[in-house]
Amino acid sequence: MNSPRPLAGARQVRRATDGDTLGALRSLQHAMLESVATGRPLAEVMDLLCRSVEAIEPEVICSVLAVDRSSRLRHLSSPSLPQHYIEAIDGLPVGPMAGSCGTAAYLGHPVAVSDIAADPLWADYRQFALPIGLRACWSSPIKSSTGRVIGTLALYRRTTGAPEAFDHDIVESCLHHCAIAIEHEETRRRVSELAFRDALTGLHNRASFQAEAEQALRVVAAGVGAAAIHYIDLDDFKGVNDTLGHRVGDQLLEEAARRLIACAQYEEMVARLGGDEFAVIQPAVASRTEVDTLAARIVAAFEAPFDIEDNRIRIGASVGIAMAPADGCDLVAILRKADLALYEAKGEGRGRYRFFTPEIDAALQRRRVLEHDLRLATEARAFELRYQPIVHLHTGATVAVEALLRWNHPVRGVVSPTEFIAAAEDTGLIEEIGEWALVEACRAAVAWRSEVKVSVNLSCRQFRRAGLLQDIVRALERTGLPPHRLELEITESVILSKSPAVGRTLRDLRAMGVCIVLDDFGTGYSSLSYLRTFPFSKIKIDRSFIADLTSRPDCAAIVRAIIALARDLGIRTTAEGIETAEQLEILREEGCIEGQGYLFGRPMPAADVASLFGAGLSGAGLSGAGHRGAANDAPPRAAGAGSRGI
Repeated sequence: MNSPRPLAGARQVRRATDGDTLGALRSLQHAMLESVATGRPLAEVMDLLCRSVEAIEPEVICSVLAVDRSSRLRHLSSPSLPQHYIEAIDGLPVGPMAGSCGTAAYLGHPVAVSDIAADPLWADYRQFALPIGLRACWSSPIKSSTGRVIGTLALYRRTTGAPEAFDHDIVESCLHHCAIAIEHEETRRRVSELAFRDALTGLHNRASFQAEAEQALRVVAAGVGAAAIHYIDLDDFKGVNDTLGHRVGDQLLEEAARRLIACAQYEEMVARLGGDEFAVIQPAVASRTEVDTLAARIVAAFEAPFDIEDNRIRIGASVGIAMAPADGCDLVAILRKADLALYEAKGEGRGRYRFFTPEIDAALQRRRVLEHDLRLATEARAFELRYQPIVHLHTGATVAVEALLRWNHPVRGVVSPTEFIAAAEDTGLIEEIGEWALVEACRAAVAWRSEVKVSVNLSCRQFRRAGLLQDIVRALERTGLPPHRLELEITESVILSKSPAVGRTLRDLRAMGVCIVLDDFGTGYSSLSYLRTFPFSKIKIDRSFIADLTSRPDCAAIVRAIIALARDLGIRTTAEGIETAEQLEILREEGCIEGQGYLFGRPMPAADVASLFGAGLSGAGLSGAGHRGAANDAPPRAAGAGSRGI
């Protein structure tokens, strides 16, 4: 675009004709406002100003500079100054001895230098001005509507001397309109940043990321090189927000953004897509090794803790990667595949990265079918409960039964709890399924006409519900089961949040007479402080220790210690997964109170449970024969979330 011409006829204006000069200045002001209003670039508006001022007063050279965010002078327009001089002054710092312009911006008022060769303000800069014939300079600060200095307007002369009143009039008539033009440009730039930058972290936002990614994919589609998309998610960021608050969470996101920027190379773009989700575009990839290197660098960057407001926060990052052209060149498809790879990384334990593979896609399709069928089964109440006996190891009596959820799919057959309970947790269906299971187990226990207890598992998601206590009370009232016959099993994940509400709920349940059982003790984040803080009636020793009880001395030592600790605290112990008479004998000798496992019986339908109370199960079980009814039932449950019965 050609530079705008000065106002028509301006060069014919003379100082002696004040009316013509005033008219020319008004025309200049009008032209500047019109240029700003029509969206002409700031440099063009300032070029119009400088050329018109020089036409009105031919003895001066006009220059306009902006002050950037780092308090440095940036060239906007100086049409009559040589390029090498413009380059010399561009980027000079604002300060008390920074020539006419830098000093005026620093002081906030006009600075007139009548002799550049002699004035100390120009000591560091006169070598630029004198060789091109500049002898005097008067500079005035351009101020925003709030009084902030945003630029300078300078008039140079080729002769020494102070500015005349005429020069003062010209500058005064232009300063306000310069401010309007510069502020308008700043506003436009801020609007652009809001449209393409994340307000919290300053990273590129989703819109900017998509535009850049599409460009990178177009290059790849044209047959030039390869590109990679890294999808990044912070592990357990929600837990930070929930426990430490959103202010700490925001600071964590800002620090995470800085770490990601430090990981990326110059040509790689980092974006925040929303929440704790980030992405990196890696264009012009020469080999997969480069992608591996960046992903590993990102994961490693989050291994060090974050120190925020006296909190040391350890939070990892998981990364999913899709590559073009190997995974396609369509942005929607690439993003979907990177997201699938991220899901896989998080599912494998987090704090790692994974590339997309067709197998990941196939697994997701199977998972979606499972979730769809699970929703249908939840609506149709297509589940059943099986009950596994828990016996007193010294008297042989059946003291409780644990309710275990089973799903017999009309096409797939029996679906492993390890598979479908995890899906129920992820989809939130566990809450509805769990409420049904609680009522069903209580109703079954009432029908047995015995003092045997029924043990029901509660998931972490169920326990977070505000209405859990009311659900339990309603279940007991609807079925008529006395509270002392209900045991509720929870894992340590329920109490990890250290929420006061968890303690209150557990204490309220205990006050009602409900027994609270800590399941899978000895795994995960086991802490002895739990036993002191929460009102547990029973500890269940995890089956992984019982399985190796006779072959590994360390397992035997751990079991012995748990039993002794519980005995001293007045808490009963139940050993899970007892399958051999040898295991049983050791547990009895160590003082374990209760046992559960295939040695005593497999999970069975509710109708078969009543036979336990008159058929002498205890004697058979303790003799080693056991009740191995329901032979077609699922195999022993594995330790972990998938083994939860509800």
